[in-house]
Amino acid sequence: MKNIALLLLAMILITSCDSEEESPERIEIVVPNEPDPVASNFDFSDWKVTLPVDVNNDGSPDEYAPSQLDNGGYRTLSALDGYMYDDPVGEGIIFYTQFDTNGATTANSSYPRTELRELINPSNSRDNWSLQDGGVLKVRMQALDVSDNTGTGSLNKDRFIMAQIHGIITPSDVARLNLSSDSAPPLLKMQWRDGDLYAYKKTLENESMSGDAIINKDDAVWGDISYNFGQVGFEPFDLEIRASTGRLEVIVDGQSHVFQDISLAKWPFDNYFKAGNYIQTTDPTGYSKVKLYSIEVSH
Repeated sequence: MKNIALLLLAMILITSCDSEEESPERIEIVVPNEPDPVASNFDFSDWKVTLPVDVNNDGSPDEYAPSQLDNGGYRTLSALDGYMYDDPVGEGIIFYTQFDTNGATTANSSYPRTELRELINPSNSRDNWSLQDGGVLKVRMQALDVSDNTGTGSLNKDRFIMAQIHGIITPSDVARLNLSSDSAPPLLKMQWRDGDLYAYKKTLENESMSGDAIINKDDAVWGDISYNFGQVGFEPFDLEIRASTGRLEVIVDGQSHVFQDISLAKWPFDNYFKAGNYIQTTDPTGYSKVKLYSIEVSH
C-alpha cells in the first residue's frame, strides 16, 4: 500500500508539472495612463469672464460668474465653446477673440474681448481694491496666433492686451459727484505688439492737477507712458504685476521695471485685475488667440 501511495503521488506531481508547462503563468503588463491634455485646476473663485458675443440679446457682452467657472465648471458651459476652453494639446486654457460686426463690446470700447475680470467680492462688482490695499497678479501666458494688420500704421500683426489693472470710480465718489457711470481709465495695460510686450501706464498730463478734477477718464487728463520689455513672440512668458501706493512694478521673465511718480500717488480710483485676450481692432477679419497656463492674485 505504501508503494502504491508513493506511485500515485509521483503521478500527481508529474501531471501538475506538465500542466504548468502547457499553461505558463500570465504576466500582467501595466501601462501608465497618459495625463489628459487639459488645464490644471484653475481657481476662478474670484474671476468672471466676458465674451465678445451677446447671445441673450441684453445689449451687453455675455458674462459668466465665478461660480459657473470654478471647479472646472467652465468645461461644461457650451456658451464658452470656441472662446475659453482647455488646450487640447497641452496644459492650459485658450482664450480666443474674433471681431464680429454682429458681436458685442463693453460700453466703453469698440474692441471685442474674451477676458477674465477680477471680483474680490463675487456678489458685488463695485467692491474693488485701492493702491493703498495693494495687489499682486502672477500669470504665465503665451500668444499663440493673431491676424495680420490690414489697417493703417506700421504694425505687421494686430495688437492685443493680455493683462490689465483697470480703474473704477469708487461708489462713494459716484454718489458724491452724482455721476452716471463709474467708468475710469486702465492704470496699466500689457499689450502685445508684433511680438514685443509693452507696459502702458496712465499718467497725468498735468501733474499739478488733483482732487475731483482728475476723477474721470478724459484723455486730456490721463495720458500714457510706456516701457517695452522686448520680444516675447509666440513663446510662454511669466508676468508679475505688483501695485502699491505710488509704486507699480512689472516683471516679465525676471526683467523688472518700476513706475513711480506723482500720478500714481494721486491715483483716485479703485482697481481690479484683468487677464486674457482683448484685441485692439475693428477689422472683420481680426482675431487673436492667447494661452493661459496659470493665474494667481493676492491682496
